[in-house]
Amino acid sequence: MKTLLLFTLLFLTGNVISAQCSFDSTITSIPDLSGGNQVQCSDQVIVFTAPAGYDSYQWKYTFSSGGSPTNFPGETSNTLSIVAGDLGFAYVFVTITDNGCTEDSNEIMFDTWIFLSPAISHSSDTDLCFGETSIISNAFGGPQNFRWYKDGVIVQEGTQDFYVVSEAGSYILEVSYPQCPNQWLSSGVPVPFTVTGEAVTITETDGTLFTTENGTNYQWFLEGVEIAGENTFFYTPITTGNYTVEVTFQGVETCILISDIYFFDILSLEDDIFNSVVYFENTVAKKAQFLLHNKTNLAIKYSVFDLSGKKVISASSNASAIIIAADSWKNGLYICNITSALGNMHIKLVK
Repeated sequence: MKTLLLFTLLFLTGNVISAQCSFDSTITSIPDLSGGNQVQCSDQVIVFTAPAGYDSYQWKYTFSSGGSPTNFPGETSNTLSIVAGDLGFAYVFVTITDNGCTEDSNEIMFDTWIFLSPAISHSSDTDLCFGETSIISNAFGGPQNFRWYKDGVIVQEGTQDFYVVSEAGSYILEVSYPQCPNQWLSSGVPVPFTVTGEAVTITETDGTLFTTENGTNYQWFLEGVEIAGENTFFYTPITTGNYTVEVTFQGVETCILISDIYFFDILSLEDDIFNSVVYFENTVAKKAQFLLHNKTNLAIKYSVFDLSGKKVISASSNASAIIIAADSWKNGLYICNITSALGNMHIKLVK
């Protein structure tokens, strides 16, 4: 066998035994293994051919010139096909018999390239938080082409000897060398990565801000300042400003991720709509109730939330006067969201 650093030792060598029969016993090969071409890729099929028409043939091989031969079982025609990697290194010849005379052919030597199997170099920390990345790379020099696999599927192929991991999965590397570009060697043992968490975004529905429900802890912020007690996956703002939410995910790692800024405008209707079309007669409860005026009989939906984000009432109406009873409410501050075809508004109520 040969390594990348060794040279071919023999080009073509003949048996020591002198010709003793009158027929031609010279064998040839495809590919031609003469002239310094003995080193082959391990998947190369080599076809040896002896002159046809003789009584019998037995193909043989040795691991040294003139060494003790071994028969190729069942190979008794004038041709022999083998895969180079099945033997790795050998001298091949054939014993021919014709008209009672037996003679060995010349020997043809072949060798195969031996390449270092790849290994993946990576950080010892393979547990990532969402949004983090880690670089895995080929550990040894020499390969020319690289295939990176995640869970058995190619995710990158080419001459780049590293891959940026951002997703959970098991990663394997295959490489090929310049001498045998179609012969791929695998790193074998996969490198597993985990990813804890997910993208944290803010969406708005009927004046309430929502984020992912998959976290274990939440904290909302206004202008970068923590909003005390706001620790659920939703929050109903009571003022215009820039909001963010911090979400904790508990997995293999404990990961704290924060959203992008979301600008919320409490004044989503024109001032005249607030003041003259839909408005509360009282925003402080009188006799445990609130009176909501709807002068143009708009189809509106109203929902009331306490400061923990819990909805205490929700209804729809197009009445010109709507009484919202608060008998069962605890004393405190509430937010009423009103939605119509014209837009939304958010009003503080005190019980």
